[in-house]
Amino acid sequence: MLRSVPLFVGLRYFTAGGRSNLLVSFISMLAIAGMALGVALLVVVLSVMNGFDRELRERILSVVPHIELLHNNGISDWQGQRQLIAGLNHVSEVSPYNQVEGLLYSRQQSKPLRLLGLTGEAMPAGLQALLLEADLSLPGADEMLLSQSLAEDLNVVVGQRLTVIIPAASGGQTSAYSLRLTGIFASHTELDQMLGLASLQQVAEIAGVPGLVQGFRLQVDKQFDARSIGYGLLEQLPYGYGFRDWFQTHGNLYQAIQLSRNMVGLLIFLIVAIAAFNVVSMLMMSVVSKRKDIAVLQTLGLSSDGILRLFLIQGAMIGLFGIALGVALGVAGCYWVADFVGWLELLLNTNFLNTAVYPIDYIPVDLRWSDVAAIVAVAVVLNILATIYPALRASRVAPADELRYDG
Repeated sequence: MLRSVPLFVGLRYFTAGGRSNLLVSFISMLAIAGMALGVALLVVVLSVMNGFDRELRERILSVVPHIELLHNNGISDWQGQRQLIAGLNHVSEVSPYNQVEGLLYSRQQSKPLRLLGLTGEAMPAGLQALLLEADLSLPGADEMLLSQSLAEDLNVVVGQRLTVIIPAASGGQTSAYSLRLTGIFASHTELDQMLGLASLQQVAEIAGVPGLVQGFRLQVDKQFDARSIGYGLLEQLPYGYGFRDWFQTHGNLYQAIQLSRNMVGLLIFLIVAIAAFNVVSMLMMSVVSKRKDIAVLQTLGLSSDGILRLFLIQGAMIGLFGIALGVALGVAGCYWVADFVGWLELLLNTNFLNTAVYPIDYIPVDLRWSDVAAIVAVAVVLNILATIYPALRASRVAPADELRYDG
């Protein structure tokens, strides 16, 4: 019978033990609230950072080439070269391209522009999907498509003619071209800040290499091995090719996401640790306020080990209740955080995420149950560690000292 006493009394202290002491009750609620808040924030933040990581891999890297093969003198037989490259190991997609960088000018305003020339015969799947979303097709001669961000910054509309200014190369002259805007698309990524699309031949003429192709955009089956794959491709291709991979163009972004995930996770983990130490404070005050109760239980036959288990059970119940509440709030928050941020942006008439600063303009969420399990495990361990010292102190209470002056 005495074996069930620690469980019964521990549950009793957890559910009603604070009624006789408002301060202990308040600290108990504070410990539960702190644990719940820390766990919930950790679940939501890690899910959002996982979402950024997923969007980089699945969305941004579907539009950005994993490898760009460049040729020093341009490529005239690009169809044959494309077939050769498509047959090499690890290559899943090959798209010829031309590209120029300059200024887009309209109504006394100008913005940096990266004009990408592609062909409908070998359109990158990621960009093709963006055009299909906007019900657009690749423009023809003297036409271009523009990202939504650029179009809004310059306040231009479909059908309007825009001026593309290409700065002078060494010894050359600045040139300007008039192109008609035939459509507006949005990738919702940082690419929208300066991306325009035109035909392969149109950009070749603007770049001063008519009839040639500057290089190929490649997607590979192992995106994180892009650099080693690139070096392997150079060994199998004719002389004159060079390459750059996505690590050179977007590697810093990937590293920043990983660093932010680790740092934010560490900071919020400290919140969980602080909440666990609140359990120490609550249990210590509970031990002090119940010293006579502990002494009475010992005189009735409950051993020191029983007293130890009693307060371990009380602390564990506080921690488990807070952790369970935190997981529930965190999982619910993962499903609602994107809608909440959107509602807040409408209410305040602002954009929290702008592709001029952030890689995407929306809140991505990728809830991974493995992360939730790890958070729960760490929180439980911290909570158990936090209950050991107060429980040991309670088990060492001397009944004779506490009951000496009681009649």
